[in-house]
Amino acid sequence: MTQQGTDVSWALRDLVESIPEIRFALVASSDGKAITSYGAEDPDDVDRFAAVVAGLQALAQPVAEQFPKYAGQLRLAMIEVDGGHLFVVRAGVETYLGVLAREGLDQGLLGHQMRDLARRMGELLGTTPRLEEHSG
Repeated sequence: MTQQGTDVSWALRDLVESIPEIRFALVASSDGKAITSYGAEDPDDVDRFAAVVAGLQALAQPVAEQFPKYAGQLRLAMIEVDGGHLFVVRAGVETYLGVLAREGLDQGLLGHQMRDLARRMGELLGTTPRLEEHSG
């Protein structure tokens, strides 16, 4: 089940099916819980991948905070290993989109599509961050 009962699995399906090198994709919370996923062959992979996404964002966030002038928020984290790539983008408040892909991937295309999808998912899930208003 997704936050607020909104199903965004169709969006993950569209992403996975649009780029042949993608193995699977998921949306996870910052505490490592899978919200929705598409393409995993083994259900246990979803739980492991959600934990990895949460761990990677937890490691990357302190780096992002070193740039306070730019709001210090994680935008994209990537790990490249023999055989493929893991990408994580922020999809909203404490919500992350993760993609596991094989080698041969057009990284720029995927990064662009993930950022666009994450923005739309944040709106759909109701987790789009709001700027704080400051009283004068």
